[in-house]
Amino acid sequence: MSTYFNSLRPGAALSSILVIGLLLTACGGGDGGDSACPGTGTVTVADGDVALCADNLEFDATTIEAPAGEAFNITFTNAESQPHNVAVYTEEDGEEIAIGEIITGPDVTTQLAIDALEPGTYYFRCDVHPDMEGTIVVGG
Repeated sequence: MSTYFNSLRPGAALSSILVIGLLLTACGGGDGGDSACPGTGTVTVADGDVALCADNLEFDATTIEAPAGEAFNITFTNAESQPHNVAVYTEEDGEEIAIGEIITGPDVTTQLAIDALEPGTYYFRCDVHPDMEGTIVVGG
């Protein structure tokens, strides 16, 4: 490769190096930083709504904090071309509370209404990819 750059004028060699660097940067990734989801780990219900996103076969949050005795909506965005949904259960392998529509992205959004819950811990997952899971912590 050095023979190639030695045969170029100094300005052309520098331009080639810059172009290669830009291409490598644009095509790089794999560290999880290129997700379309914000990725906070924990999200909190505010004004009756909470946002949840799926990308790279994972939810951006694995804990949803919600107030007891208040219904809320999960605004769910699928940022990738894999099908996903959000389903809420009393516990892992427990009774269903609410099952969301399976949507295929990228960038498709749906809402799942959750009736008021008693204080405690509940379970949510993607029914298509059950390894995508988390908990809903309902405060007193």
